[in-house]
Amino acid sequence: MATYTVEVPERDERGVRVECDEHGEGTEFQPGYRTVSFYCDGCGRELEVTVHVDDWRDLGEIC
Repeated sequence: MATYTVEVPERDERGVRVECDEHGEGTEFQPGYRTVSFYCDGCGRELEVTVHVDDWRDLGEIC
């Protein structure tokens, strides 16, 4: 099974880069996308990646 590399820019920037390490195929998705679908022709698989913001706050802060 192939391995994939997912890169996310610095905290304040957006966008995602996904690359298949085995076949060298990669796609850079434009800023604003946090869920992307990447397809590698070599693997014949589609990978869906969702990046979550790590800004978790205590629910008491929301009220």
